[in-house]
Amino acid sequence: MKLFILFLLSSFAMTSNIDGNFDSKKNYEYNVYLNVINLKLGEASFSVRKPSIINGLNTYHFTFKMHTNKLGDRIYKIRNKIDVWVDKKNLNVVRQDKEINEMHKQKKTETVILNQKGIVNGRSFVVENNVYDPYSLILILTEFDIPFNETKKFNIVDAGKSREIEIKNLGFSSIRTPYGKKQGYTLSPVKNNQRVLKNKGDMEITYVEINKALVPAKILIKLQGGVIELRLKKINE
Repeated sequence: MKLFILFLLSSFAMTSNIDGNFDSKKNYEYNVYLNVINLKLGEASFSVRKPSIINGLNTYHFTFKMHTNKLGDRIYKIRNKIDVWVDKKNLNVVRQDKEINEMHKQKKTETVILNQKGIVNGRSFVVENNVYDPYSLILILTEFDIPFNETKKFNIVDAGKSREIEIKNLGFSSIRTPYGKKQGYTLSPVKNNQRVLKNKGDMEITYVEINKALVPAKILIKLQGGVIELRLKKINE
């Protein structure tokens, strides 16, 4: 029985979205909570938009939005909008448009990446091969094979800053969703094989199967004000 459970964990985690691409429009809506005291702070969404052509490359287009409510504004005000375009062939990031408004920090950046050169707000920088956007990873991580208890490293770039992160498959846990109670598996950033969330855009994601596709149902994000939790509210297609 134990061997069967381990096999199930491994094989399920290696199954990507059945449709295999992001050509169809889709919108995932979330409620945002302060993780420690289960206090609702606002709403967020991830959208799969119409594919585009950027610098001659066929790309998928994703949009992430988050805004706090009146209560959330008093604790940690957020008005963020992020658009990301990734190469259809390898899912590498091609462009990032970010409007960040968190507390007293406001920043707008436009980043374009071609081969190993990036330009952010007119400033050039060098990037590694196979670089990914941290927010698009939430939607595309299911396209990579990360078996149970194994890790995979990713080079990510965010508004001109590059670094390497390591993601580990922590295995199954049971979570409640608007579509019933589900068994989901969690992918988490780790350091020295230990689970960790840093204030550098790291996110811990739990995926569940809904309508024959793996969906990010719970997302933990570390901000300066603490850890927030995004809980799936509904899916619009």
